[in-house]
Amino acid sequence: MLRWRRSGVFRATLLVIIGTIISAWLIFAFEHGSNHAFKSFWDGVWWVLVTISTVGYGDIVPITSGGRIIAVLMMLFGIALLSVITATVASAFVTQKLKEGKGLQEIKWKDHLLFCGWNAQSEEILTILAKQPKNYSGIVLINQLPEDTVIELLTRFADLHVKFVRGDFTKEIVLNRAGVSKAQIALVVPDESTPMAKKSDERTILATLSLKTLNPKIRVIAHALDRDNVPHLTKAKADEVIISDAFTSHLMATHVAAPGIPQFLEQLITEAGNARLSRYPVPDKLIGQTYARLQEHVRNQNPQNILLGLGEMHESFDLNNLLSSDYSYLDEFIMRKFQEAGRNVNEKRIQFQLAPSPEMVLNKNHFYLILEKINDEKDR
Repeated sequence: MLRWRRSGVFRATLLVIIGTIISAWLIFAFEHGSNHAFKSFWDGVWWVLVTISTVGYGDIVPITSGGRIIAVLMMLFGIALLSVITATVASAFVTQKLKEGKGLQEIKWKDHLLFCGWNAQSEEILTILAKQPKNYSGIVLINQLPEDTVIELLTRFADLHVKFVRGDFTKEIVLNRAGVSKAQIALVVPDESTPMAKKSDERTILATLSLKTLNPKIRVIAHALDRDNVPHLTKAKADEVIISDAFTSHLMATHVAAPGIPQFLEQLITEAGNARLSRYPVPDKLIGQTYARLQEHVRNQNPQNILLGLGEMHESFDLNNLLSSDYSYLDEFIMRKFQEAGRNVNEKRIQFQLAPSPEMVLNKNHFYLILEKINDEKDR
């Protein structure tokens, strides 16, 4: 509110309001009693606004000498005043656009996704996100890419509702500009957006700590280059950690031992084939029913789809509920050790069961994965 009061638009608007009130009062004082057109103060306001805007309806005109002097002054200064307002508003819009282009604006979104860092895989991540259902309001890129590259990315991924914030994503001031306090998800990738920065897990760990400090509820998905740094990211409370080349050894061995499986997995990941993995929440009507009923539901929707299994998003137990009410030194020691281990008492975890028992009962936290046939070329 204080920032708005200091803005040029506010001052120009205030000047118009004050000028309109004073001019309307003066014209009414001169014309009232001599000119039947000015029956009230609001007739004076109407005349002032029509005169300032140069519309000139002519339905109300001053006839007294004093009124005409006021009219001359309004004609001389009204246009200048209107020009000041127009220029101020235009300047505000231009300044906002310049800030957006340079990544200096403050994001006011809610439930958005923060994309921290940039490297050779980042464009592919955005491309895949563009094909998936969106459970976030928009994407904020936080990096230090050249301005022309940023403009090209914002144009190409306009459907994703992307905005850009320039700066070091490990710094709190930059994350606050990106609206971290109201963000829903954060992706942290090894950064190559500036020539001075080398891809490293240290900045990823620092960014994760900053994100969780500023918004403990944000879901952080971090990309680690070195498997040895996974415990550090876990202690920083990263919700998910993706390890570079985690499946390389498995894929290479499978190419030798079971050719065909790697090709199948590649088609699913790249969506190059005619099928894809899809995630759906359990329908409300099936909550409390068994997994066998879910299998029947999937078959009825499309016999070509294959139900793979059931996942569950759940919260871990709250350690505070297990401690004594007087919170002894032993309780404090247990809590400290729990936190040092990198465990968050309220963190959400996902468990997935491949082909669970048909008797398993479904609840509201369950979701299911299916191998879904792509019939429309547009869906690919």
